[in-house]
Amino acid sequence: MSKGKNSKKKKVTYIDDGRTIADMSGVGKKKPEKKLDNLDRPKSDFKSQWNTYWSTVKMMLLPMLVVIGIICVAFGLMYLLM
Repeated sequence: MSKGKNSKKKKVTYIDDGRTIADMSGVGKKKPEKKLDNLDRPKSDFKSQWNTYWSTVKMMLLPMLVVIGIICVAFGLMYLLM
């Protein structure tokens, strides 16, 4: 059945905590929990960033060489056929 004329709509409460993306997790009776801002997070040092970078490069080195090899073989075949 349809709603009657006496039914009222719930009022939506929006809380602005300064984020650029809409996050409605804080809406309700409980207070939103405090989250770390960018200034509160510990800074990573150059050595840990360098180790992370090289571990990623080592992980992707073999797949990159395989793809380059496939491209070279395909180019060689096309060159010979033309």
